[in-house]
Amino acid sequence: MATTGERATGTITIEYNTVTVTPGADGDVWLTPSEIARMFEVFVSAVTSNIRAIYKHGALRMSETSNLPTAHAELYNLEMISALAFRVDTPQSAAFRRWLIRRPHSRMVVLKVSQVERTVVN
Repeated sequence: MATTGERATGTITIEYNTVTVTPGADGDVWLTPSEIARMFEVFVSAVTSNIRAIYKHGALRMSETSNLPTAHAELYNLEMISALAFRVDTPQSAAFRRWLIRRPHSRMVVLKVSQVERTVVN
């Protein structure tokens, strides 16, 4: 079964220990507490209490990790979602933590250089 956090502001899907992250228009992912809870398969109260604890301990700043686009739904970015993955212990959060550790942190450019070009360079 896939667990997904979906919104016009990006998606995160965790299925069979495979994590797929699709950034939104701003290049980040923004999810509500209920979307994060559904994705990690925990109660919303676990998400909100851990968010409060993260802010209380000063690990992250609210101004950098939350966005209130409407009066009804607070959104949290990938930085907060990542911090939450280390505070809850489910198979889904473990898969997300593994994805965080193993994902490339910058775009890689791979060029194939022919033997002739190598000779010219050397």
